Amino acid sequence: MHISYDVPDWTLNHYQDVAPVRKCARAYSMQHDQKSSKAVLLCHGYSGYPGELIRPGTDLYEVGFDVFAPRYPGHGTSGADFLKSRAEDWIGTVYDAFSYLQKHYETIYLVGHSMGGAIATIIADAFDVKRLALLAPALVLPSIPVGKLRLLRHFVTRQKTSWVQDPTFTFYYEGDEGDDAFLGSEYWSFIYPKTVWELERVRRQAVACLDHLKADTLSISGGLDKTVPQQASTIATQRPLGTNKHIHIPAASHLMPYDKDRSAQDEAMKAVVDWFLKG
Repeated sequence: MHISYDVPDWTLNHYQDVAPVRKCARAYSMQHDQKSSKAVLLCHGYSGYPGELIRPGTDLYEVGFDVFAPRYPGHGTSGADFLKSRAEDWIGTVYDAFSYLQKHYETIYLVGHSMGGAIATIIADAFDVKRLALLAPALVLPSIPVGKLRLLRHFVTRQKTSWVQDPTFTFYYEGDEGDDAFLGSEYWSFIYPKTVWELERVRRQAVACLDHLKADTLSISGGLDKTVPQQASTIATQRPLGTNKHIHIPAASHLMPYDKDRSAQDEAMKAVVDWFLKG
């Protein structure tokens, strides 16, 4: 795997984590010896980390793109860091990464998964990106109790929730032993009202961008996705500007980049590669 962790620290102007970054969560790049003229910036999801996007990164690298994946502040370190980071830190880090790539590449595309899809939408609008691929983009989140959160975020730090490690998932990252269990204990075993509110702020900003977003957009929804409904991909692609496409994969879950259903995972990743090769 042509992967390097020697990338600029795009978090420098934003919240600085106290806890160390887990190896799976390191920002990375995949660059050809003879630099490509085209790059793809990968945006991971809420409480996720760059290692979750190794599969799309590898597939895009193999067809000639240079690939970069930043890590948002508060992600891949600890729950305490997560609580101190904000929407501006997450969006700002990707903004700074894109600004950096603009100095080195003729063309830059964006891939975003879940909240990363919302962030990618914001960045694509800000920079007039030509092509965008969204995987279960967090543009519609019916599970967020907005009214309740307005109050709860001021009084409740975290609430315990059920999370059980699933050994049947296949991950592609190079990490520490026990990364999944550690991050599960810090992030996915709790609901953090403050950071869920920040997620909602990201979502709202992304939706506000849709009416003037020019990027040709591919959005992929999954029939087994219990987090983001198909409607999110519909609103991303049924808009006045751009040549857009919605693909619905009945067997896909929310975790498309490493879906347990390998055929669904393959279909989603092939669709992303094909979309960018057309650009």
